[in-house]
Amino acid sequence: MRDSRSHTFVRLTFANPASLVYLGLVAIAALPMVFASATADSSFAAVWILLITAPTSMLLLLPDFTNGDSGLATGYFVAALTLSALLHSFLLGLAYRGLRGNPLQQARTTM
Repeated sequence: MRDSRSHTFVRLTFANPASLVYLGLVAIAALPMVFASATADSSFAAVWILLITAPTSMLLLLPDFTNGDSGLATGYFVAALTLSALLHSFLLGLAYRGLRGNPLQQARTTM
């Protein structure tokens, strides 16, 4: 085995063009949430990042474990968004690797 599982996970999640573009979009969409405390109206700060990380983020945010604006609720919200962004980036990496497959290697294995 050439690569360990963790190295493969990191390579698929962070080291391909599709995942890097997606993670860049997530980072840009997170900027309004980061600077929401500086503005007077922060009610729509998380809309773009929720749309970019959907449907996984919507499934993770379905259970409402805490009420209000407590630290636990904010931590769960940020963790759910982070986990869904990483999962989507990993799946994009798998799709990129599958679509980029080497046609010569596939031809040799079928003969």
